[in-house]
Amino acid sequence: MAESMTSVSPDHIAEATAHEPRAHKALRIGLTTRGLLLIMIFVFIGETLIFLPALSTWRDGWLRNRLSAAYTAALVLDASPRAMTPANLSQELLDSVGARIIVLKSHGTKRMLAAAQLPLEVDETYDLRHTDLLTSIRATMRALLARPDRVLTIVGDAPMGGDAIEVTMDEAKMKRVFSDYSLRVLTITLTLCILVGGMAAIAIQSFILNPVRRLTESLVDFAQNPEDRSRIIQASGHNHEIGQAEVALANMQDRLARELNQKKHLAALGLAVAKINHDLRNMLFSAQLLSDRLGDVPDPLAQRLAPKLVATLDRAIRFCQTTLAYGRAVDDPPQPQLVSLHQIVAEAIETVTLSMPCKVRFINGVEPDFEVVADGEQIFRVLMNLVRNGAEALTSVEATLGRDPYIMVKAWREDNHVMIDVADNGPGVPNRARADLFVAFFNSTRAGGSGLGLVIAADLVRAHGGTISLLPDAMTGGIGATFRIALPDLMETTTVRM
Repeated sequence: MAESMTSVSPDHIAEATAHEPRAHKALRIGLTTRGLLLIMIFVFIGETLIFLPALSTWRDGWLRNRLSAAYTAALVLDASPRAMTPANLSQELLDSVGARIIVLKSHGTKRMLAAAQLPLEVDETYDLRHTDLLTSIRATMRALLARPDRVLTIVGDAPMGGDAIEVTMDEAKMKRVFSDYSLRVLTITLTLCILVGGMAAIAIQSFILNPVRRLTESLVDFAQNPEDRSRIIQASGHNHEIGQAEVALANMQDRLARELNQKKHLAALGLAVAKINHDLRNMLFSAQLLSDRLGDVPDPLAQRLAPKLVATLDRAIRFCQTTLAYGRAVDDPPQPQLVSLHQIVAEAIETVTLSMPCKVRFINGVEPDFEVVADGEQIFRVLMNLVRNGAEALTSVEATLGRDPYIMVKAWREDNHVMIDVADNGPGVPNRARADLFVAFFNSTRAGGSGLGLVIAADLVRAHGGTISLLPDAMTGGIGATFRIALPDLMETTTVRM
């Protein structure tokens, strides 16, 4: 199975992919064509729903006109004695009505007023006195689909107090006129379909399909090179759904481009670390051997700094070994134990002071007997990164603030949590940088900085099950930046176990 998969070369895959769209290209119907066809179909259906009632109304009107002519003929024929009515007069009256027979019903009896040619049978009797829209439509459909030589009897109200008048006639003449009228209505319907469909298609093309096509083209163009920020769509600013989709797409593309650049940066950084890590570890081993010699120096400062230097070198060597073993920088899981938070803060301040001498005043506001259950080494790294970031910010702007720069660390217990604040009175964090504050490489403003200090601190705090956040200006008075760490308070659990 593996051999069959590996035997397919990328060129073959690319060739198959290139041929697939061409195979379906001839069958593809664009959205504009589909929309035009659908609109024309819908308009035709709507016109048909109007067309049948209109034809039924026209047919009923035409038949009533025949009955009106029959009324007049009936008055003439009924007023003259039957024996004195000339034959040619009866025929002329029948011809004017277009009928074969005119029958008058009165007082329960039927009287044939005139007759030309008696039919063998009557195909349909249509009573205009008792009809509704549905009955009229059914009769109209029968007339449209029936043979042209049908014989129809129409029944309507009779004049002079009679019960009814019946007119028997050939449907052929009506059907000819009826067909001409239907053809005119059908022509108007098709014309309306084309006009309305065309205008609707133009409107849909302008207001919907063009913006959607712009979205599609932006997606395709951006997919060719997602790292190129110039390919990000420029939102039109319209307040409709497509305008909102453009804004969402622009934000997504911007975020994706930034993350891809970040991943690329990380990949380059990982490659560089892989290349130098082995040699760096050898250098650190040499430095460790040299630092061991410092313990023999009688200088008190050397005696005090030698253990710290050795511990720092040990930490760096372990980190390099972890990187070589797993191919990535991974911190060990926290090893919680009872440690003095005051001592950890003091060591972090001392390390920062030695690494970057500055005029910043450091204040360890943690009580000397304040203890926590945590990984002391990792909490040291968290506090060292926060204190160093604050010191760097204060050092870069200390000449413009006009006040004594300081960094203060304090801690307290609240709601089963250990709360730690690292606050400074510097320039604070710009609003544009707050959203990506804990994202790698996004917030390095110092020359030579990596933008990883806050990321490392956040990862270590989360590994302890805690949270880290930048307090809003409303809580700090708009002066400086205050980072708050909240760690689960494990003192009670530890006490119970002990």
